[in-house]
Amino acid sequence: MEFECKSCGLPAGAYSAEFVGCSPFEGNEDKGYGPAVKLAFKVLSGPEAGNEGGRICAANLTPKSALGKFAVALKGSPVATGERFRFDAYLGEKGTILVEATDNGGSKITTFLKQS
Repeated sequence: MEFECKSCGLPAGAYSAEFVGCSPFEGNEDKGYGPAVKLAFKVLSGPEAGNEGGRICAANLTPKSALGKFAVALKGSPVATGERFRFDAYLGEKGTILVEATDNGGSKITTFLKQS
């Protein structure tokens, strides 16, 4: 049996992408990680076109949390305290994602810049 070694996630860089989903992600209680969500983006052009990248965020929406920063970026304006926010309302939003390499050999999306 033969296998091809593939990378873990997108290579570091900037990509034109579309927001394609938000789903629950089981936290790792043993390592102190609680409930989380995975935000998914699909690359639209270039050699990585069609591939998806993601960002796992704690399931805590505040102005300073990673989840909160992605919510503001997708919405294009601040999310007010007490406001109910649904990520699925922003499916299909296009923009640029910035991807950074992680210490474990994978990558994560650090930023979404909404297309104007």
